[in-house]
Amino acid sequence: MSEKEIMLHYSTQLSLFDVLEGIKDAFVDMKLIPDQVSGEQYEEVLIAQPSFLVLLTNSMKITFPVVIGNVLVSLLSAYGFTLWQWKYKEALFRLYVIVMLMPLQAVIVPNYIIADTLQIKDSNLAIILPGIFAPFGTFLLRQNMKAMSKEYFEAASVDGASIGYIFLYIVVPQMKSGISALSILVFIEYWNLVEQAVIFIKEYYREPLSVYLSRIAEGKVGLIFAASCVYMFVPIWFLILGQKDLEKGIELSGIK
Repeated sequence: MSEKEIMLHYSTQLSLFDVLEGIKDAFVDMKLIPDQVSGEQYEEVLIAQPSFLVLLTNSMKITFPVVIGNVLVSLLSAYGFTLWQWKYKEALFRLYVIVMLMPLQAVIVPNYIIADTLQIKDSNLAIILPGIFAPFGTFLLRQNMKAMSKEYFEAASVDGASIGYIFLYIVVPQMKSGISALSILVFIEYWNLVEQAVIFIKEYYREPLSVYLSRIAEGKVGLIFAASCVYMFVPIWFLILGQKDLEKGIELSGIK
């Protein structure tokens, strides 16, 4: 839609007091099909405003290292929990689950203290490192590995396969659905992060797009809508491509 048409159908002058008094005549008259198709907003966002692409790149710089690192760490730790024979193994895994259930607000202060100690509190590493070692991935992939038949491991060991060989050529190929599910979930979580970026990133030019999106258009509704559509395209594309793997991975984990 053109800017004029967006303002006509997606803006209202109603105040909260009008709503409380039952005045509804000025509510938004939403319309999905435009009278005149226009690509001006997308041209301005993608070409005329290079800051949008810079901020989009900032989101990728945070999200992709977290996804790759979390998958690798989760695979190794889940594999250890599956094969490791230790009487306190389950107690340690329950500790993982307890940490996983803690809300972000409960762990953001310890994360800040650790980042300050490591002198990385004003960098992307303050967000990336806690994301890489988040316990949810270990929980999800370990539940997937528990669904695998033990005969695979026993047969490989009898044939003389090492622990590393079993991991690379037996476990990982059967974990594709779990890996895809974890990658999608972690990607969406960190693509939409807000709190960590507000706390650890001070300069506007280093912010991810999820934080800066509300300021990029400076009140132009058409630009805000266009930027939001471009921003949403990436996670929606991942969800469409990995929908079957996401469903299968969550089903194998036993999560209801």
